[in-house]
Amino acid sequence: MVSMGVTEREQLEAELIGRLHKRGLIPEEGHLDDILGLNVQDLMERRLQTVLFRKGMAKSLFQSRQLIAHGHISIAGCKMKAPGYMVTRTDEGSLDYAESSPFVIKTHPLRQDLIIREDVEVAPVE
Repeated sequence: MVSMGVTEREQLEAELIGRLHKRGLIPEEGHLDDILGLNVQDLMERRLQTVLFRKGMAKSLFQSRQLIAHGHISIAGCKMKAPGYMVTRTDEGSLDYAESSPFVIKTHPLRQDLIIREDVEVAPVE
């Protein structure tokens, strides 16, 4: 990229930044310095297994892996069975329990336990 012309280089930089933003790795107005600052941890945080756990849809990373492997998770209505799937920003909004999963019912004991845990975590400690 260094040996390219200024306009060609800027166009390639913008495309690269756009792709990385879509994947959720850098902010929309990111720069090349943001790309150079990426590490393995940033990539691991975008895996379906981790995103599912961080959104509070599973009690642990192990449980989120189980839910995915057993077909209980869907993105945009499509079952996902790969815990290592890299979740994009657009995928995050459509991440949910699969329609065929018993966990889709809000009164399922697993979901109730997750709601109780959220309440406990939010409650101030005196």
